[in-house]
Amino acid sequence: MSAARQNPANDSGSLLRRAPKVDLHVHLIGCVRSGTVGELAKKHNIELPMPANELYEHINSDPLPEEHDHGPWFGLLRVYDDICACLRDQEDFARVSYEVIEDGLRINNTRYHELAFSPSVHFGHGVRYRTMADGLVEGIRAAGTDYGVRASAIVAVDREDTGDVARAMLEEVVAYPREEIVGVGLDYEETAGPPEQFADAFVLAKRRGLHRTAHAAEHDPWARNVTTCLDALGCERIDHGYHVLSDRRVVARCRDEGIPFNVIPTTSRRATRKWRLGAIREMLASGLFVTINSDDPALFGFSLNQEYLLAHAGDGLDLNVDELLDISVRAIEASFLDHVDRAKYVREFTEWRQAHAGR
Repeated sequence: MSAARQNPANDSGSLLRRAPKVDLHVHLIGCVRSGTVGELAKKHNIELPMPANELYEHINSDPLPEEHDHGPWFGLLRVYDDICACLRDQEDFARVSYEVIEDGLRINNTRYHELAFSPSVHFGHGVRYRTMADGLVEGIRAAGTDYGVRASAIVAVDREDTGDVARAMLEEVVAYPREEIVGVGLDYEETAGPPEQFADAFVLAKRRGLHRTAHAAEHDPWARNVTTCLDALGCERIDHGYHVLSDRRVVARCRDEGIPFNVIPTTSRRATRKWRLGAIREMLASGLFVTINSDDPALFGFSLNQEYLLAHAGDGLDLNVDELLDISVRAIEASFLDHVDRAKYVREFTEWRQAHAGR
């Protein structure tokens, strides 16, 4: 047995916590520290519904048992918009992006993030796209200098907007290219806007060299949105995607084409966690390419490390350490990094694994 195997510090939980990771499905706003929200609200004279450190504890998407009903409770997207309202200038965006990368490294050993942000939501608070982009790039570069880790950003189309609004937003994005802004996504409530209405925006993104991803088959209980995102939007990967299982032909297509699914074992809706775990288990059994991510860790109260540990637990996905380390390494293949940087991270993760996990 190797020294790594004999060392008590290398038990499975410790190994998973220390293992290098990438986070490909994580929303910038869902990672902002509550203390930062409080300070930015004060800076810009924004009135929050309650103190920021309490607000996060009152996010709820399910009825709670009566004995725990110490409201008021706020829907996830309501709190998301409250946080967005507090980011008004370039310094704010630089600060939160830096802190997200700093926290990811400290808590999870996350070596690379792809941070999604929704410009049209910030437009509603009077923020210009260039302000967001410059701030994000500033924070990403500063964190890279200080910590030696990488991050990129993905502009997310709000599916509650019209196709014309989405196209206009993408026109701003491509008119102001930044090296760190590598792709476009599609988010917010899936049933609010079918993906096909955003095809023009995604076609423009592809033409200008941006990668494409989309939330699909998360809320809509059919596989059809996965197919539409692949064919009409030109998506290279899918965020969530649990309901792809409703159509075995789509499952077979995604397996054969190696389409990555960026999943999150937990969710803001506690009542659906058991169902979601079952879906991910079946996706893996069906041979689908699955990566594990954090989504909105500050708002859900569940870090990327905790997602990995839940996937390892017997009441979770019951994956062994080797299987989870395989997922961590393979997630690099699903990233929007170029081939050179992908190869660099594969070497880094593989060397760590050989040194610490006996392989």
